[in-house]
Amino acid sequence: MDFGIAGKVAFVSGGTKGVGRKVSEMLASEGCKVVVVARGQQAIDETVAAIREKGGSAIGVSADLTKKQSIVQALEAGCQAFGSMPDIAINSVHGPGSGNLMDVTAEQFEQSFQQITLSAVHLAQAVLPHMKEKGWGRFISINSGAAKEPPKDLKHLLANTVRSSVVTLNKSLANEFGPYGITVNTIGTGYIGSERMYEYLAKVAAERGISAEQQLEESCSQIPAGRPGRPEEMAAMIAFLCSDQASYVTGLFIPVDGGIHQ
Repeated sequence: MDFGIAGKVAFVSGGTKGVGRKVSEMLASEGCKVVVVARGQQAIDETVAAIREKGGSAIGVSADLTKKQSIVQALEAGCQAFGSMPDIAINSVHGPGSGNLMDVTAEQFEQSFQQITLSAVHLAQAVLPHMKEKGWGRFISINSGAAKEPPKDLKHLLANTVRSSVVTLNKSLANEFGPYGITVNTIGTGYIGSERMYEYLAKVAAERGISAEQQLEESCSQIPAGRPGRPEEMAAMIAFLCSDQASYVTGLFIPVDGGIHQ
């Protein structure tokens, strides 16, 4: 299927590992010019090289997407390389640390809001006006299923609180920019078998005094699909949302979690 996005400029934050890496590669395979953005230069170089080896077009930019000026600099680098601001923007940043109510401070809440919510706001403010001028655009946030249904056994009060704000932010953006050919959606990540997920499950297993294999089995027992998702399965959903075929899909929170959502 031709997604109709060949020649579009795609800005993929967190674009070197796990789901983000697969998104970068899939969009490049659809003919997009991809700006791969992350912090680690080695991973950036490896991702860009892999895309180019398959005939794709990509550049890499090292940037901290939790800082507004860093976002601006990354966008400028992409514009200089490809002659245009992004038609597609994928927003993804790491979440805050764990903790229950009495474990976290007001300062940590403020930092988490800066990290998760304001990073999305800064990126949206930078790219959506240009998409509006073109009359076409895609803005997608890679989020967590916990934004809608916080799991009772994970101490993620900070992430649960601020990630839910991105869902309503994106719905508001979808309402505002829908008349201009721009769609805005949020992806609710479940247990996706990335390096980061396996590291997290190993940490939980160590805290509980059980093996990582036992922790994985217990976690998968809650998933109707019976297994973790593959990064490419989530990336495929994101790539579809970037397509012309998905032009009537906007303002949604879309779980990609094997059926675990409630």
